[in-house]
Amino acid sequence: MGRFIAAILLLFTVSSGGNSGVQAQDNWDNLTATPERLIGLLDLPDIVQGGCGSAPKRATARAFSTPAQSGSTVGTIYWDQASDAFCGLMIEHAGGVKERVPTLESGYEIPAAIVFERRDAWFRVRLAKGSVWIHHNDPTDFLPYPELVRPSPHTMQTWDGTLRRTPGLSGQVIPLPSGWKVLLDRQLNIHYLGSQRVGKELWLHIRLAAKAGCDQIYEGVTDVEGWIPAYHTDRTTLVWFSSRGC
Repeated sequence: MGRFIAAILLLFTVSSGGNSGVQAQDNWDNLTATPERLIGLLDLPDIVQGGCGSAPKRATARAFSTPAQSGSTVGTIYWDQASDAFCGLMIEHAGGVKERVPTLESGYEIPAAIVFERRDAWFRVRLAKGSVWIHHNDPTDFLPYPELVRPSPHTMQTWDGTLRRTPGLSGQVIPLPSGWKVLLDRQLNIHYLGSQRVGKELWLHIRLAAKAGCDQIYEGVTDVEGWIPAYHTDRTTLVWFSSRGC
């Protein structure tokens, strides 16, 4: 329950850096409701420059309708910190309309663009409605799911507790011990062991451990491991990570 409460509290955390009073939110709603499956996060260090607070100079990124420099420009992504109520990524559309870019944290109070599709150095990123393509040269700034969860992975509360011995719906179901079943109403710290694609679907190999990451200890249970889908039927991920550490 502690981890669930911590996740909620993050939504109201006020940054203590640079510009006091400016809120830095982890935008949890962008993870728990999505029009498409995310495939990863894209850091934009030239724009974000470490997050809220003063920065010597911030870059911008052109947004395109297609993954090509010859495509039509539909807007510009930039950093906004014009008020004490908000700091984060914005897009100014070609018509002049401005709106916030949905983000998720890749690190402590570091917002990253949510990626739905990648084609080489082109990334289709989520907007409040629809998506746009941006070009980004540094491949190390792309953090693919599920590999990005490795530092501190946990299940999402939408996971129903079904574990399989092998990846895929044909895999034998592993009966989940009752001690673990009563804990399914929370985010469980886990060990992420790897992934495998079966047909078009991605599966994750995880271990539920009595002594999990972040020094979490679950009483009255024993370790059990198996495979779960990478995504829920509502397109959200079934595993994520704590961007702000333990």
